[in-house]
Amino acid sequence: MASRKRGRNLGLGSRNLTRAGKTCAHQSGKAFATRGTLAERWSVFAKWLEQTQGIKRMEDINREHVMAYGQALKARVERDELKASTAQLYVSAVNSIMTSATNGNWQTVSPTKDCGIPKRRYIPETSKAMPQLQHEQLQISVDDERITVLLNLQRTLGLRFKESALLNAQKALRQAQWEDRITVFSGTKGGKRRHVPVSAEALAALETAASLQDGPSMIPANLRYVDFRDHCYRQAQKQQFQFHGQRHYYAQQRYQALTGVPAPIKKAITTSAWHSYMAIQLNISLEAAEKLDHRVRSILSQELGHERLEVVRVYIG
Repeated sequence: MASRKRGRNLGLGSRNLTRAGKTCAHQSGKAFATRGTLAERWSVFAKWLEQTQGIKRMEDINREHVMAYGQALKARVERDELKASTAQLYVSAVNSIMTSATNGNWQTVSPTKDCGIPKRRYIPETSKAMPQLQHEQLQISVDDERITVLLNLQRTLGLRFKESALLNAQKALRQAQWEDRITVFSGTKGGKRRHVPVSAEALAALETAASLQDGPSMIPANLRYVDFRDHCYRQAQKQQFQFHGQRHYYAQQRYQALTGVPAPIKKAITTSAWHSYMAIQLNISLEAAEKLDHRVRSILSQELGHERLEVVRVYIG
């Protein structure tokens, strides 16, 4: 890399943090596509840094800031908004830019050890579904009726937070009354549509949501999505719950409804012994149990909006 003049942003020739990082990426000597990717990931970090930390200069960035960023990405992974592998790459991109900008005088932040981002998808040992008692208590303790409505939509339809917030409940209710299902497309991963069956509980949740809706979605007409989301997450932190627990509940309840046995995560049974347990409980052959389990997981994969079947294991074991 060419020698730099002294100046703001470690002498990278720009007073803008985002542009300075992009300059660094393009001077890195890496492949063209890699440089572009690094620049794009740095811009996400720079925006986060300014909005949450008020930092606009490379000189002011330290490891604690990058770790806080990594932990924010971890929270997105837990909410199923981001893949763990993607979150790791975003932290690695920041490390790469900072190492280059400081001429090697940067102590790398580990995405996994320092930020807690999981190395890979794993099979949880305990259920992450929100217990019924907690759900009922939140219906009373949460002051904002709109949040309790979102919680019910997520619990009965398996929606992600963003999907529930962007749902046109009035339109969905009309579809549900006619077809016994709704089409989810706003806020989905990759914009992919999917159909979700509507139970009696889900229909009641849609009716309440539709009566409260005052715009094209469940977001208050006077708010942007990001402002509404931040408000909801602050309330969740205050009340000590995670919205995503409702999606886990939905998956586990659907598995039991479709198979006749509880979700594996609820039973202390090893994966290898699960089909034998199913066969005994349902009085069917081992082969039939394996086929039923696979078929139901495929259904859940579609209803939850996941392309990969193995991701369902995170919800039900």
